[in-house]
Amino acid sequence: MRHKLLLYPLGILLLICGCSTRKNTPINRAYHTVTSHYNINFNGGEALKAGEVALQKSLKDNYTTLLPIYPYPAKEEISSAVPSFDRAIEKASKSIYKHSIFIRGKEYVKTMDDAYLMMGKAYFYKQDYIQAQRVFSYIISTHKTGNCKEEAMVWLTRSLVRQNYFPRAESTMNEAQYAIHPLKSKKLNQLFYGAAAEYYLTAPNGDKQVAIDHILDLIKNKPKKEFKTRLYFILGQLYETMEQPTEAHNYFMKVIKKNPSYEMEFNARMHLASNYDGSPSSKASILKELNKMLKEEKNKDFRDQIYYAISEINRIDENEVEQIKYLALSVSTSTQNNYQRTYSSLKLADIYFNNEQYVKAQAYYDTATLSLPKNYPNYTQIIKKNKILTELVTNLNIIQTEDSLQRIAALPPAARTAWVNKMVADYIDAEQKKKKAEADKELALQNALGMANVNVNTNTNTGKWYFYNPGLISSGRTEFLKRWGTRKLEDNWRISNKQQISFDDLSAMNNPSLADNSEEESDSLSKFETDPKKPGFYLQNLPLTQGAKDTSNRKIAEAIYNAALIYLDMLKDNEKGNQMLEMLTERYPKHEYTLPSYYLLYLNYQKLGNPKSDDYKNIILSQYPNTDYAKLIQDPKYYEKLAEQAKSLEIKYEETYQAYSAKQWNRTITLADEALPLCTDTVLASKYSYLRAIAKGQTEGENSLKEEMYRIVTLYPKTEVAGLAKLFLSTSSAAPTNSTTTAQNKKTDTPDTKTPQDIFVISPQEQHFVIMIVNVHKITGSILDIKNDVAAFNRTYYGLLNLNISSIYINQNEQILTVAKFKNQEAAMNYYNNLIQDAKLSPFHKTKAIVSYAISAPNYTSYYNQVDQRASYEAFFKKNYLKED
Repeated sequence: MRHKLLLYPLGILLLICGCSTRKNTPINRAYHTVTSHYNINFNGGEALKAGEVALQKSLKDNYTTLLPIYPYPAKEEISSAVPSFDRAIEKASKSIYKHSIFIRGKEYVKTMDDAYLMMGKAYFYKQDYIQAQRVFSYIISTHKTGNCKEEAMVWLTRSLVRQNYFPRAESTMNEAQYAIHPLKSKKLNQLFYGAAAEYYLTAPNGDKQVAIDHILDLIKNKPKKEFKTRLYFILGQLYETMEQPTEAHNYFMKVIKKNPSYEMEFNARMHLASNYDGSPSSKASILKELNKMLKEEKNKDFRDQIYYAISEINRIDENEVEQIKYLALSVSTSTQNNYQRTYSSLKLADIYFNNEQYVKAQAYYDTATLSLPKNYPNYTQIIKKNKILTELVTNLNIIQTEDSLQRIAALPPAARTAWVNKMVADYIDAEQKKKKAEADKELALQNALGMANVNVNTNTNTGKWYFYNPGLISSGRTEFLKRWGTRKLEDNWRISNKQQISFDDLSAMNNPSLADNSEEESDSLSKFETDPKKPGFYLQNLPLTQGAKDTSNRKIAEAIYNAALIYLDMLKDNEKGNQMLEMLTERYPKHEYTLPSYYLLYLNYQKLGNPKSDDYKNIILSQYPNTDYAKLIQDPKYYEKLAEQAKSLEIKYEETYQAYSAKQWNRTITLADEALPLCTDTVLASKYSYLRAIAKGQTEGENSLKEEMYRIVTLYPKTEVAGLAKLFLSTSSAAPTNSTTTAQNKKTDTPDTKTPQDIFVISPQEQHFVIMIVNVHKITGSILDIKNDVAAFNRTYYGLLNLNISSIYINQNEQILTVAKFKNQEAAMNYYNNLIQDAKLSPFHKTKAIVSYAISAPNYTSYYNQVDQRASYEAFFKKNYLKED
């Protein structure tokens, strides 16, 4: 007997060892089928279910848009479910590896297609649609007689739809229909009709009516209550978009009768409100219900949606004033629903934009973009529109602010003092009212807490962590409210009166070249008054000197011109653009932008057929007859001729160089003398002059060569050729003594000709800026992108300096971007050296699309005002800042 007992385990062991996946026997198939089904596949299936539950918990529907048949959270929101899906994939792989009997293209273990299907679903839920597609395709092609082929076809359709492979998805969907229909399986029919409805709601050639038909077929196959309610809601939304309010009303009523989640029921009621028939009695009934809902405390977090529903009623009634009112309330009362805040903000922004109220439109576009998801329809256009409007509003605010400052500065001293005192008094009064309101609120709260007679035993030793103990949490919250009152969840919540301080360095600059620097500032913030209760806070930016007023006027003129270009080029609003240009020419008739403004007005009115174009044409021809603008009016092909002339000069330079290479010195001189009077390109002219200088040296001797080299250095100091000339002169024994050279030197030394040293001064201890000259035609993107890159650089490396960034046009092609401010030259150069090496900005510096300098405050004013001397600052900067010869 003992020997028989020993043989039983041995027999079982031999049976197990004999169940090889390489042998297709009935015992093997039975063993691997049972073991995989009740062991590995079961555990994998449980992991898949756990992942589906976690995925469901991460879902948050956006009721402002059409609900999808099957929701797909953002990839970053499914992290809690991913481990379960990974485990399901691992179990499926293990099941296939250990139990699959796949011989000559056929699978003999019935549970293997279940393992593959489980794997494909897990990949799909992880949103790895490529891997999911491969698995489902493998099931269809390999497990043709299995019980999962039809289901795999449905999942393959959904995988293709998610990848936007719509033609192939449609073909697979049709194949699935032919395979599933004869089976009369409710489960498969539900899956098929759901996938088909999803296809027709997603594909570019989709048909809403066909989608509705498939949803109705899905409902006939009796899905679960929660899913069925969702389908009713989607049907209501679809009929709403198809302008069938009666059908939409019926399905939203079905949603409410199904007793869904409060959020879904609430949104169904909102849709019922927006689908009224337009009759006064219906409107009164709906508004009564909505106003009742507004008063209910449980709807506190849904008030934004209620106000939006009321705005929709006014939209249908074409009452735009009331629609705007309730959209604004929807935005201001939004607490948790980012979807609704974004949707209402965009609706309101679009209304203001279409009404050409760009300042208000920008404010609401800005609000919308704070939480605008990247997959939102027209996301790129919305962001671009917001950037354009932000740039416009920035310039309009400069005009308004500087005009206000000038108006206050122009008041008599007594009136100005009275205004300042009133501003201080108003601020103190508002602050006291705010403190009193907070004190009254906290007193009422503490009285309520005292009357509540809260008695919680905080010493109960339940063995739970604090946040798992409701008693301790309740006690802690009560104590917090007694001590602090109600506080908003934010940084520095303990401080009830938080004031953000912003320093606009350029607007505070009252002509720095004339500023009193008798007391050296140890801290750049010391000159700013930050306390609104002190008069200095309101006086510090007033342009009280002539220099400060000139600076203020310059800012206004630049802002007007920039705003005009935005209106004309980006918003295509010719009327407002022309108004801004006319404002500039009337207020500042001698400004550098006056002539470009006249020319733009001439072009704009000419396009409109307005006789005003002749007025501006005559102004340009009579007052600016020798400018390019006048020549362009007289000859529309003026620039084309200039380009042809430049091209011919380049061809002639090749001819001159060939003569130089052939040592035809006299011909080289003759060709250069013919070209130089016509050459307006400094670089090309310097090359002609260099070839001419070498030829003159060969024909007239070394003294003539030196004379010509000095001439090149004098006339073309910024060119590469000038560097070659300097190198030659540095190795030469003596300067030329020719009378022509002497005359040239005398001309250079005359007091009437200013050198960079005369215009720009060395002042290392003065406040400094870093300026970036940006050629808007050479950069990729816009000036806004450059400003964003600089702002990101500042946040990363200079976050504690509170640096400000501003930009203005200095000519038709370039903007000057100013970073302000730095304590002295050393601090500015430290910033400059890091800036030009920044990964995003370095390529622009290398191609000269951006040229950056450190510059002192006095030199900044000179640089801006002395337009004809701006180019000379580069030599000054290289010599005195970069220490280059």
